[in-house]
Amino acid sequence: MSSASTSSSFLVLSPALPLELLTYILSHDIYPTTLIICATRADFIATLASDARSETARQSSPPEHGTETAGEHGDESDREARRYRSLVSASPLYQVATSRHIRVVYVPTVTHLRAYLSVFSPDESPVPAPPAGFRPPRDERPRIILFGLLDMHRDTSEWSAQGLSNTLSAIVEVAHRLSWQAAVVEPRNRNSSPALEDILKEHVPFLSGGGRRPGLDLDEGGWTGRTVEVGRVMKRWFRFERGPWDTSSGNDGT
Repeated sequence: MSSASTSSSFLVLSPALPLELLTYILSHDIYPTTLIICATRADFIATLASDARSETARQSSPPEHGTETAGEHGDESDREARRYRSLVSASPLYQVATSRHIRVVYVPTVTHLRAYLSVFSPDESPVPAPPAGFRPPRDERPRIILFGLLDMHRDTSEWSAQGLSNTLSAIVEVAHRLSWQAAVVEPRNRNSSPALEDILKEHVPFLSGGGRRPGLDLDEGGWTGRTVEVGRVMKRWFRFERGPWDTSSGNDGT
């Protein structure tokens, strides 16, 4: 697989709220795109419901002084993010699209995910194709999208370069076999918004099962043996980009 093909087909996008992710899928993805939630269904639905309540409250609140003026002169990323939030709040269509025409799978552990990827086939999906002319696709190929991949590995024995590589290579193998694209998105919440750059700078040991030295903080020095940044592991296959919902400053990854 060429590097050009890799960079254009496999992306790591900046962390997103559940509603932001669903809106992104609605705007960009075509059948039979598959969304893999790296959590239990109950946990994800609870998070989604909380996010929806917060968004409803935000929409109902009066704008702060100067908000409209600032918005009129915002940069392109600000306008795009506002468009996405508006799309979410204006219509329940995203619920229909994701429930009827986008396959959603819940995998609570790394073991479950790898087992699912090993037998993944779009032909076995119970999700029907949408009616002709339902929505003009913006992307040419379907995608496999993973939400919370890194979070699922974190604090397990698979939180390592070896563990992440095993999972990422399985994702790439599936996408390449089907000629699909792949995207990885980590979750965020409204009270905590880690930057993609910070996530990619986290250190992991080279081998699975590596432990931390007792009494040390959770940083690079806490691991026994050699470590490597998460971003260095992922950039073997993936390119890093800011999602359209991301209004933070900074450049896209490479």
